[in-house]
This record gives sequence, C-alpha cells and structure tokens, in this order.
Amino acid sequence: MKQALSILFLIPLISGPPAPRGIAAERFGTSAGPEVGRYGGRLVIGVRSEPRTLNPLAATDGPSREVIAPMTADLIHVNRFTHNTEPALAARWSVSKDAREYTVTLRSGVRFSDGHPFDADDVLFTFRVLLDEKIHAPQRDLLIVGGKPIEVEKIGSDTLRFSLAQPYAAAERLFDSIAMLPQHLLESAYENGTLARAWTPGTPPASIAGLGPFRLKAYAPGQQVVLERNPYYWKTDAAGQRLPYLDQLVFLIAGTEDAQVIRFQGGDTHVIQRLGADNFAVLSRTARQAGHVLTNLGPGLEYNFLFFNLNDLSSKSLPVAAARQSWFQDTRFRRAISLAIDRQAIVRLAYQGRAVPLWGHVTEGNKRWINRNLGHPDRSPEKARELLRAAGFSWRDGQLFD
Repeated sequence: MKQALSILFLIPLISGPPAPRGIAAERFGTSAGPEVGRYGGRLVIGVRSEPRTLNPLAATDGPSREVIAPMTADLIHVNRFTHNTEPALAARWSVSKDAREYTVTLRSGVRFSDGHPFDADDVLFTFRVLLDEKIHAPQRDLLIVGGKPIEVEKIGSDTLRFSLAQPYAAAERLFDSIAMLPQHLLESAYENGTLARAWTPGTPPASIAGLGPFRLKAYAPGQQVVLERNPYYWKTDAAGQRLPYLDQLVFLIAGTEDAQVIRFQGGDTHVIQRLGADNFAVLSRTARQAGHVLTNLGPGLEYNFLFFNLNDLSSKSLPVAAARQSWFQDTRFRRAISLAIDRQAIVRLAYQGRAVPLWGHVTEGNKRWINRNLGHPDRSPEKARELLRAAGFSWRDGQLFD
C-alpha cells in the first residue's frame, strides 16, 4: 500500500557570483535542461528528528539518509524522473558479451569536497568496505549476485572492472545510491575497526568529505544541520557554471509531523515531505485560503507492505518460527492472506483516498518496472477460507488451526 508522497516548495530568491565556464564534458557532468540559475540563497527542509549518523555505511534511519544524500554521489545514477540510468561519477561504462563484466571509466579531475582527488582507489576501497561482513553495511546484500559477492578489479587510475557470478538484468542499477567513500579519510578507521562508528553528527566538518553538491558546515544538536555549497562539485549547468546554485541547505529539526506542518505554515521551512493524510488535508485548506496551489504528485517509489519470512532456518534452533514457515511456504496460505486484506478500505480510511492499492512490490510511481499484467483480485474472505481449508486449516472457537 503506497501513500502518495507530496512535497511542497517555497523557493527563495537566488542571486550571486559567477562560476567557471568551458569545462570538458567528460570531466564535468551537465545538469539536464536549458535553464540557467543564479547563485545564492538557502533552502530549509523540515525533518522530524536528528540524524543518527553522517556515515553512509551506517545510515538506516530516514533523517540520516536525507542529510547524507546531498553530500554523496554514486557511479551510475538512476534518474528519479525518467527512471533511466545515466552517468554520474562514471563517465561511461561497457558490458561484456556474456553480461557478467562491467568496465567503468571514471570522470577525470573529480575532487572530494575537501579538495582531495577522487580515483579508482577510492572506488576499490568503497567496495572492499561494503563487502566486508564485519562492517554490516546495509548495502551489502545488494552486491551479492548469484550467491556470490561482486568482484572489483582496478584496471587503471580511472578504470575498474566489476565481475558478476551470473548475468543480472538490473546490474548497472546496483551502483545507484552507493556513496563513494574517501579512502584518505576513512582507511585508518577501517583498519583499526572503528569505521562503523566514524562520522557522527558531532564529527568536525573538516573530517568529513563527499562528492555531492553540498558539504557539512555546522551541526547544532536538537536544532539544525547546515550544509554549504561544495566548491569542488563535478556538475555544471547548461552554461558551464559549476553547480549547485544554493549557498546552503538547512535541515531544521522539528520533532514531529505536526511540528513540521506548523513550521512550514509559519514560513520557517521551504520544504515539507512525507505527510500523513490528515496533515495533507490541513495544508490543502490553508493553501486555498492563502491563494496557493497544492499539487498531489501521485505515488512515489516507497510502499507499505506485509511480507513472509521464507529464509532457510534449518541451521538455527527456532522451532516455532520454522513451524510457521511451513504455512508461509504454501502459496494457498499467502493468497488467502492477500484476499483477506481490504486494500480499498485502507486507501479510503487510513489515507483518506490519497493512496494507491498494490498487488505487487512495484508501485505505480515506477513507470519503468511496474507490471500492469498482474491480477487485481477483489477482497474475498470466502475465497480466503476456501484456500485455507484446501491447505489443511480449520476453525475452532473462532481461531485458525493447522
């Protein structure tokens, strides 16, 4: 079940100094679109809680990921509007005939936000860390293909080869959102076993560097996180001006969703996101009264879901979980649960109509991967009971027994 993600913007006026022009295309990526902006200003985003970490390897909570994302960059990026892959830190790449090897060539002249050069050694270090089981990086599972970790080999200072155990249709998409790490700042922490605890919100800004459009400027506990323009950022606009335009990106810590709405209504923040249906309705009313237009952008890529644990537990001493897995492994049981869920009622009551029911794990917002041939069976407790009976279940005193 996916709630529509609505983001509201009040953009400040931006103006300011010029930037370098005439930069080689391979060295610098060019932002899509012919629009050319002006420098200056800041954008304030309301978040509900403080980031727990500024370390891409340890970030699992939403606020941490939101703050980290503008400070990092990936090799190959998935465009969130077209859903196609496009060059990022990798200027280009090629695929072998058997679709098991990806040769990636990095952009030349790219620097981290502290001015240190970025090269293949940083990529090699990043994947060595991600694949190290002792680090427990949340991205590690994505890098296991055909039951084996991806192998990474340095071919030259700007070239690497990634080898997969078997062909994988979405292989180049694996590189999206995997932040490249600065070996010169993190290698010692990795070697002494403290990498997972590195880069807390209290770490001095000079000790943190990334490849995103912004870098850390200041952190005031309980108040805000301030990012400033990265003067070494590798992207330019259509006129060759180095991006970003904004001087600062500020994450204002509001505490709760209701507090986020109040700060937004008061003009303290320019952006609010991940609203519940009730607060969306509140802002709809106040927007009309103020003469503003509130636009529902439709379903996003995230979704709420119920899943069954089908992991192999044979080697673990978990008899109760193993017994329930025998239910989950029966397709009739899983279909019965699906038929018993009233998706339309959830959309109507929990989301006030601002959601889209799902019958698969890809949302309507993902136009490239959505399978529109999936069946959409109506809710039917009667059919659910028939399936459960066929699977050997029965009812006694209002309870279901296997």
